[in-house]
Amino acid sequence: MELGTSRVSDTRKAWIRYLTKYWLQPVLVLLALSPPLLTAGGAYHGLFWISLICLLTLLEILIPARPDWQESFNDKLMVLGLVWIANTFGELCEGFFEETLFPWLASLRESLGLDIWPSDWPLLLQVLLLFMGFELVNYWYHRGAHRWNWLWRASGHGTHHAFKHLTALNTMANHPLEALFLLLPLLVVGYMLGGADVALATGSLFVVTVFLAHSNLDLNSKIIGWFFTTNRYHIHHHSMVMEESNTNYGCACILWDRIFGTFSDADTEEAGIGKSQPSYAELFLMPFEEPSSSEIAPAPRVAAAAAD
Repeated sequence: MELGTSRVSDTRKAWIRYLTKYWLQPVLVLLALSPPLLTAGGAYHGLFWISLICLLTLLEILIPARPDWQESFNDKLMVLGLVWIANTFGELCEGFFEETLFPWLASLRESLGLDIWPSDWPLLLQVLLLFMGFELVNYWYHRGAHRWNWLWRASGHGTHHAFKHLTALNTMANHPLEALFLLLPLLVVGYMLGGADVALATGSLFVVTVFLAHSNLDLNSKIIGWFFTTNRYHIHHHSMVMEESNTNYGCACILWDRIFGTFSDADTEEAGIGKSQPSYAELFLMPFEEPSSSEIAPAPRVAAAAAD
């Protein structure tokens, strides 16, 4: 009986692996773009995001692509703590900007004649346009953070790269300071160009893609990976090898990497910023002091010139 039960269990896991690999990302993308969700209120989007992270976490437990990346309870608590602090700070910043900066940008847009958003387009096309616009701005910020040491430090971006084991939950594990920089796409494309009205509808598509991009699951990248970022590509960006980390800057849309010549499709042996993962305190201090073990932080210009 035990042998038969084991075979049934193995068969079920094989089916789950197959469905996850080939169908999970396409189905979730289509769901995010479905009319009911596109037109739903914020509460429904929030419920969708919570359900998504629970589903991905369960799959990572059942069928992890890298079993050695499964985290201990203490590690999960550390990630959750960082996520909570980063999200709380991000919400405070966004709430403050909604009262101050966002209205000013909207009025500036009108006075400068920049109100060019195609609001008469079908909602689906507007969402895809905003998705690509958000990712274009984020691409150049992200690329700059890996190019310039001052931006790497100021944004605390290294904190997000510091984890040796990635899961869907790591998507939101950022330094609190990075919340200021992650709002750039909303500032530029949303309020300067007028796309903010469809930002909520675009949110679920973005969340689906970035959560999957950090997930510890075996996902197919062959077709959907021509446009959307998959975890094979994004985990490569999290490589502890600097040359590999300086690729695949698109967190949700890999198309920009293909266009601007930073795309890479290769296996990744090890993630993180160095051989060891920084402590909780070191993660918060990274904007001020880079851990001695770090191997992917961009070198300061003066130090780089001296080395040459």
